[in-house]
Amino acid sequence: IVTLLRALERHWFEPASLRDLAIVRIVIAGSALVLFRPDLDWMMMLAHAEPSTFRPLPILKLLMLPFGEWGVRPEPMFLRALWWLYLVAACGAVVGFATRLSLVALAWSATLIVAHNYSYGELHHPEAIFILAIWILACAPTGQALSLHALRRRIDRSLGAQRFEPIRPEDEQSELARWPLRVIQWLLVLAYLSAGLSKLWRGGLQWFNGYTLAYFLIQDGVRWGSAPALLLAPHPEVLALLSVGSIVIELTFALAVLVPRLAWPYVLAGTGLHIGIFVLQRATFFTFIVLYIVFIESLRRTWPRRLRAARPAPWTVIYDGLCPLCVRTMVVLDAFDLRRRLRAVDFERDWAAAAAAAPPLSPEQARAAIHLVGPDRRVYSGFAAFRVLTRLLPVLWPFLPLVYAPLSSTFGPRIYHLIATSRGRLSCRADTCTA
Repeated sequence: IVTLLRALERHWFEPASLRDLAIVRIVIAGSALVLFRPDLDWMMMLAHAEPSTFRPLPILKLLMLPFGEWGVRPEPMFLRALWWLYLVAACGAVVGFATRLSLVALAWSATLIVAHNYSYGELHHPEAIFILAIWILACAPTGQALSLHALRRRIDRSLGAQRFEPIRPEDEQSELARWPLRVIQWLLVLAYLSAGLSKLWRGGLQWFNGYTLAYFLIQDGVRWGSAPALLLAPHPEVLALLSVGSIVIELTFALAVLVPRLAWPYVLAGTGLHIGIFVLQRATFFTFIVLYIVFIESLRRTWPRRLRAARPAPWTVIYDGLCPLCVRTMVVLDAFDLRRRLRAVDFERDWAAAAAAAPPLSPEQARAAIHLVGPDRRVYSGFAAFRVLTRLLPVLWPFLPLVYAPLSSTFGPRIYHLIATSRGRLSCRADTCTA
């Protein structure tokens, strides 16, 4: 029993990467904002439908209770405000602004919107597991990495210590980072298991004969105008193989959780299954594909070595450790340096390392501007250094058109010089100042 309990503890609470958890937050919240954003026109059409068609789901009655009597129907203005809350909350969750509050607001608004959409006689379920995943993330420490909150905390810590403090390995690990991913993984397993058992319970062995699937393809092909479904329907031998394949994937998907090296085969098979269902039957279960991001740790660890990108050569950033603005800049660059391509050198603390990285550099030049030294020993200074950093760090790629715009070579160095000459500097550090 003790061994089993320890195995369960490792399964749920073994220290895991907070960055992985943050990436899951960004992907799911970003998908909610871009791919699965509610249709406001559809919401407004339902809001103006005949009152007799409104049959509120129990969850809608519960969520609307603070705004009126039991079973009150949402007003169009309320739904429009709810739609805007959804968008704002999704944006906040993506960037990590008030992360937990943003995720709670996103989950609450999404639940209410979906419950309202399905309170008019037509009921579906593709969004259910996706919304549950958002609720789960709202209860997890998803804002402790790759968020504005985490960035602000690191800046305050570095400024308080009067020195740049890079991300430490222990800062990116937590015992509470694994359980939310595990819960969502097992939700996927239960969803697939339910689908597989339902097919066997309702169809029995007839599900595998190919003709059962052909019946559904003809029905959906005619209903939705799916030409691929009608083309494939006359081939029961092929459909029999597809029927067996879908059942195998659904009933054994738990292996993707229990055996990490099988995550890739199941994620690829599940992706193919959902794409095939959409092509043939126009059923949109793309939320499942997005949720596969919760297997990020297993996918990364089992990615074929020959396909892994080689560790890039390091670039050295020489900065002024007595400049608060420079310290803030280094914290931001370190947060954006996801592949750890940058090596920071504070020339005021370690001039020997700075001189070894860029021999022609003098202390006066180092104080005047930030310097970037490439693997080929080429030195970039000031605005030119930030241009290169914009290319090196994918998070900064949206700024490439700005730093390479016409006349940027003329005005960029001038703006940089203006900022550099007006910035403040400390006369000494907290650990070197004397009373």
